[in-house]
Amino acid sequence: MNTTAAALQAHVTVATIRTWCRKGAIAATKAAGRWIIDTASLAHRLTIGALKRPARKANMLDLNATYTVTDGPSAGMTIATKVRTRERHGYNVTTIRGLAPLLANRIDAIADLGNRLHTLEVLMGASIVFSDEEGEFYTGGISSRDNGRLRTAYAGTPDLPVDVVLDLGEQLRDQLTKGA
Repeated sequence: MNTTAAALQAHVTVATIRTWCRKGAIAATKAAGRWIIDTASLAHRLTIGALKRPARKANMLDLNATYTVTDGPSAGMTIATKVRTRERHGYNVTTIRGLAPLLANRIDAIADLGNRLHTLEVLMGASIVFSDEEGEFYTGGISSRDNGRLRTAYAGTPDLPVDVVLDLGEQLRDQLTKGA
């Protein structure tokens, strides 16, 4: 398991996972400059720390949730959220794809089937990206906040405006980088 997946499972930051790896709090090896975490060791660490760790905050997003499309040509398709963090030009860039599970309540609240399917179709090609640096390398039709540090390729629909996705991006950034 990589550091991002471990951080999500443990509800801590990636930096905390790296610290645990360096200090030997969890069993991990480094391969090609990246930590590979032993899942059993992480589970054990979480069991030990369960009494000390505060309860999960209600506003945390479940990044393991899935969304199953029930109507239209994609009926039966299951969408899962995918989070990828990588280093690019000396700074961290996190990309989140598969946004439908994180916006399920908003999607399901769209009463008109055609509008709901259209929103899902547009959302399926979208992502949220946040980084440590301003996003000068992303241009053309991208909506952003915080001088490009938070961006989305989502074009928006009348039933799910771009601002909703950018708000989601801010919540995800806080959750993943600050261990909210």
